[in-house]
Amino acid sequence: MADKENLITQGNLYQNFIKYFIPILLGSFIQQSYAFVDALIIGNYGGKEALAAIDAPYAYIKLLINSFIALSMGGTIIVSQYCGADKKTELEEIIGSLIKFSILGGVIISVTGILLSSKFIKIMLIPEDIYELSLSYIRIYFIGTVFVFTFNIVSGILRALGDSKNPFYYLMCSSVVNIVLDVLFVAKFHWSVEGAALATILSQGIAMALVLNKIKSAGYYFSKRNRFESLKGTLTLGYPMAIQSILFSVSNMFMQRGINAFGTDSIAGWSICGKADFLVWSLADTLGVAVTTFVAQNYGAGNRNRMNQSVRCGLLISVVTIGIISGVLFIWMDKIALLFTRDSSAIENAVFLMRSVCPYYIFYAFGEIFAGGIKGRGNTFYPMIITLIGTCAFRVIWVEIVSNYDMTLQHIILGYPLSWFVTTTLFAIYYVVTVYASKYNVYDSDIEKIK
Repeated sequence: MADKENLITQGNLYQNFIKYFIPILLGSFIQQSYAFVDALIIGNYGGKEALAAIDAPYAYIKLLINSFIALSMGGTIIVSQYCGADKKTELEEIIGSLIKFSILGGVIISVTGILLSSKFIKIMLIPEDIYELSLSYIRIYFIGTVFVFTFNIVSGILRALGDSKNPFYYLMCSSVVNIVLDVLFVAKFHWSVEGAALATILSQGIAMALVLNKIKSAGYYFSKRNRFESLKGTLTLGYPMAIQSILFSVSNMFMQRGINAFGTDSIAGWSICGKADFLVWSLADTLGVAVTTFVAQNYGAGNRNRMNQSVRCGLLISVVTIGIISGVLFIWMDKIALLFTRDSSAIENAVFLMRSVCPYYIFYAFGEIFAGGIKGRGNTFYPMIITLIGTCAFRVIWVEIVSNYDMTLQHIILGYPLSWFVTTTLFAIYYVVTVYASKYNVYDSDIEKIK
């Protein structure tokens, strides 16, 4: 490692940022695109009921899976910092610990998800006509959660080490398998949502095997020692992100519950929106990951100026890309919706919902980038507080307020762009005042702790 130039901490930042960013973006794009194709197949061969049945309990699935993944993200930040400081022994120990954690966490999520599925389905106000379909889908999906969980965590480790290409290749392989199995199980065998769930877990199992093999072949052997300091650091950095993820998912459950109350057509329309705008989420989330990694490694290397430049680079890319995509979705959403279904009610809802939110996607992207700039410095507590206030609390309060009046679907959906704006404003203020204005900075004593 010491003999090889680290492109994250050295060289042309903008050029190297894009080189690092694009494979992650493509990986996220592939991951989201197979969900897109999955929805196309389900919508055309299973009908709008099957399409709605998969989307209606999605917030519940995200609640359990993302909470554990977020907890482990503290470890990937430490991996980036150790990598920047060139400490291989510590790297092997923390990597081994994270892999053990991923397998254990996957088993816990599987058992919990299956046992609580029927109760959460009822809480989510899922309509009677899709109740059984939704229940079948999530029970099968949770059987393979250990594959999903381990793949995401180990991919995060590889990216934290600066390898963003191989996770992309493995994800692409998994996505191709997923699509082929979707066609086989759903279109040919007519297994509906059960076939879609089975295709997902089998393809994720393949992806998990590939990333585990790669990290071992790269020379980072699975150390049997558990580095207590690193594990403690993982939990210290990870618990705020886990709490943030849990509360974020709970707030989304409130929002989804409000949408579910308007029936299958509204759920199907919202599901189409969630698949059509996948590139927005891919871009925003990938920029957040890239900024976090660049800031974290330069934190470990003591490159203060390069840390702030990484955030500016992310903001610039987001303005151009998110702006173009938002315009395309606003203008051509009616044509895009036709790819998923011919049902006029579902299409009408999809167009209406998309045009209500797409002009404001840029706020979400900015929030992810500012948050990445803060988390990369090892500060995950305040991003948790900001997300708790601006997103979680705001959305829950919003749904409660509008539900006490003449609630419409537009009123419910408006909670999304409003929460993005509030959260991003808080992140920007915190970043500028405490980071960029040198009131929150990387001090020599902090760097020495890593080195």
